[in-house]
Amino acid sequence: MTGLTPAHPPRRRRLLPRDIPRFLLLCVLAVIFLAPVYWMLSTSLKPEADAIATPVQWIPTQPTLDNYREILTSPDGNILRWTWNSLYVALAFTGLHVALCALTAYPLARMRFPGRNGWFWFILSSLMIPGIVTLVPTYIMMLNFEWINSYHALIWPGLSGVFGVFLLRQFFIGIPRELEEAARLDGAGSLQILWRIILPLSVPALATLAVFAFMGSWNNFLWPLYTVTDVDKMTLPVGITTFSQRYVTEYGKLMAATTLAAVPALIAYLIAQRFLEAGLSTTGLKE
Repeated sequence: MTGLTPAHPPRRRRLLPRDIPRFLLLCVLAVIFLAPVYWMLSTSLKPEADAIATPVQWIPTQPTLDNYREILTSPDGNILRWTWNSLYVALAFTGLHVALCALTAYPLARMRFPGRNGWFWFILSSLMIPGIVTLVPTYIMMLNFEWINSYHALIWPGLSGVFGVFLLRQFFIGIPRELEEAARLDGAGSLQILWRIILPLSVPALATLAVFAFMGSWNNFLWPLYTVTDVDKMTLPVGITTFSQRYVTEYGKLMAATTLAAVPALIAYLIAQRFLEAGLSTTGLKE
């Protein structure tokens, strides 16, 4: 015997009477937020007649996968192509966005130069400009570049995200300077320090930003709607609208396509879930 006390799993805290109202409130909020998701999934499994029946049938009486089969094989809309377009654009945008934000946040957080804080607040002030204000100027710029109806128009305009710079800058500030000073004594340059020290220690913040960037690009609707007219280059949110026409809306197919569109974003969130809490909890307002 070594005299060491064996480790015991932590006990779950019992539900106290004062916790009951909070628990009930969380249950009500969970039902409110999950009800549309359940309705979407339920409608995707109904024949079209049941999907538009009144009153609403929350539980499908004749569940079927015909809606999924039809949207995957329909000649009117290539959902697999739209999914690939969205995945390609979202992954390219996420990688470039995280890299650009890291390169911008590093000097604002770790380097000393005149006007550093002024530049940071100047960049941060652009958050007050609504995105819709820049829609027309950005569209004209894409016309001049001849990027309309191409992947370039879907990837490049949104790369300069101010929120990502702010998030990484605040995280970089919390990294001990002793690590950076030791690396400089060994002859490391700024890019080497960023690549070998700062970024490996900032995985939670990078993963958090990557999830936000991926989901923002994946769910983007307005900008692709205006810049892409070729059916083969449409992203999934825009392509789904083809199931909702002027006089007829095929709700079963629409909900089936929406369900498929939600799967990649859900997978991305589940993969990075363990980083999100650490990234958001350790990023504060530091100076």
